[in-house]
Amino acid sequence: METQIFKEKTYTLEILYHIGALEDSIHFIFDHQTKTCAIIDPAWEADLFIKIVTDKGYKLTDIWLTHWHFDHTNAVDELVEKTHAKVSVGINEVSYLQINTHPTTLKHNETIFIGNTAAKIINTPGHSAGSICYLLAGHLIAGDTLFVYGAGHCSLPGGNICELFHSLQKLKQIDDDIILCCGHDYGSKKVSTMGEQKRDNAFLLIDKESDFVNYVQGMQYGTISYPTTPMTYSQIMAML
Repeated sequence: METQIFKEKTYTLEILYHIGALEDSIHFIFDHQTKTCAIIDPAWEADLFIKIVTDKGYKLTDIWLTHWHFDHTNAVDELVEKTHAKVSVGINEVSYLQINTHPTTLKHNETIFIGNTAAKIINTPGHSAGSICYLLAGHLIAGDTLFVYGAGHCSLPGGNICELFHSLQKLKQIDDDIILCCGHDYGSKKVSTMGEQKRDNAFLLIDKESDFVNYVQGMQYGTISYPTTPMTYSQIMAML
């Protein structure tokens, strides 16, 4: 397990890497003034997460989900039982959730808070039917929608390649200096800026939906390798 910490004006973002069987990245948002914490996509290690929060003198009050997949939600019910935290998820994801806890639903462009720290909701279907990203001051927490030099697959129920293409067009509008934080550490480095990803991420460089579909399907069929490093547009086109 590795940790990275970013201290911002109203909050501290702490990321735990390589958690559990599928090596998830777990994000904690610690609101400085209220001493409350939101955890994003908790899985595998509920007691560890509670200890991290309480050892810092904070209270875990919120669980924010980016999507329903088991490796991002399997600690939710245990955390709710032990902390009574409120669960929030994208409105289009509810029917896919495999948890017992009844969540609060979130819509595109809605703003939610942990203490005095705001997060804007960006609806980004594609990896799943109701995937969302959380845009905070300085950081985008993207779940599995976008990775450093990559993006999430569309092969599980609710996934859709064309929807992912259009979701990524939304993320291309985010300011270049925003730091991208992902649900897994799949790239050649752990974090990146959105500007860097707009320049070097194959999934963001492809600007035609048909090319995007061919590219993603090529990975599914094993004819195109999944990228983990910077790519150029000409390199991508040569694969199609």
